[in-house]
Amino acid sequence: MTERPGRPLGGRYRMKALLASGGMGEVWAARDLLLDRVVAVKVLGPAFAGDGRAAERLRREARAAGRLEHPGIARVLDLGEGGGRPYLVMELLEGESLAERIGRDGAMAPAEAARVVAEVADALEAAHRAGIVHRDVKPGNVFLGADGAVKVLDFGIASAAGEAALTTGDLIGTAAYLAPERALGQRATPAADVYALGVVLYELLTGRRPFEAGSDIELAMAHVHARPAPLAMAAPAAPPHLVAACERAMARDPSARPGSAAAFADLLRGPAPATPPTRPLPVAAPPRPAAGRRPRLRRGLLVALLLATAALVALPALAGGLPSWVGEGIQAPFAVVSPDADPPAGDTGQDPAATGTPAPPAGDDPATDDDDDRDRDDDHDSSGSGRSGGGSDDGGSSGPG
Repeated sequence: MTERPGRPLGGRYRMKALLASGGMGEVWAARDLLLDRVVAVKVLGPAFAGDGRAAERLRREARAAGRLEHPGIARVLDLGEGGGRPYLVMELLEGESLAERIGRDGAMAPAEAARVVAEVADALEAAHRAGIVHRDVKPGNVFLGADGAVKVLDFGIASAAGEAALTTGDLIGTAAYLAPERALGQRATPAADVYALGVVLYELLTGRRPFEAGSDIELAMAHVHARPAPLAMAAPAAPPHLVAACERAMARDPSARPGSAAAFADLLRGPAPATPPTRPLPVAAPPRPAAGRRPRLRRGLLVALLLATAALVALPALAGGLPSWVGEGIQAPFAVVSPDADPPAGDTGQDPAATGTPAPPAGDDPATDDDDDRDRDDDHDSSGSGRSGGGSDDGGSSGPG
């Protein structure tokens, strides 16, 4: 069937091709005559045609889903009713459902399964924060785009359809992912979505559902009373952290499951690689002297200090034991004067005693000695001339007799 004849649904959507059909109804590719675009239209089955409560719940949940803005959630474009049957208009996606992928290829590689389920958990977290519980998480409501994108479908519709699944049997497959508390009639919570997503992960890793039964009621009760085959044995290639995350999500007690869909996604992505702590580079400590030994440098300084002190103490005693003029010279300030240099200013005519210079011995004055020598030379000359003239007694006179 490529096109349904008759008037456009709601006077706006002309059905072009049937994409899928099931207990919930039919999904069609249609053209929006008002906006001239291709969309997907899901028309609910006849079981909901006269159920006013289900229709109202569908409208309420669909309006809530229409407010969700998340890349992992298929956009809800319109909600209406045609021929007494509610319908929902969504964006048309290119790809296949996760159920079709499992039916064709069986089990998925652990890394790819973890990626797909983690992205579904991200989308569910956005819905839970907006107060919306999906209530029918299953591979048929997860879409794999041709570009690898993951989309969650049917927010709101699954809530109404899920309520009827256990009573009418029209929705085959829903009970296979039903949380134990939901099978016991308790209200749906985000923890129920986490459980259903854990069942999806189990199926992706093993290629089969954790429970099988002859009817939906028996299948739902298996979630309450039975235990699935251990995942580590059913999927030996799955890493331990993925096995632990799946088993925790499928815990019967809702309080034992991950606290949120976001927490489940974190478990699926695995623990972050441990970063080694940064430590400062070791600094070599200065070598310590051996016990009982003093550093040589300190010993040398101590010896030099002792020698200098002894010299200072002995200097006055040494000065007292030398001749008096040496001692005075040591005690008086002195200067070395070059022979060619002029005497220091102010030294002329100073009293040697005033300057501390010892006076030379009496009679040793060089100036007095020079004067005495000249006087003796003069006396010698005078006496010499007289004797020469006095020697004329024997004919020294030249005059006449």
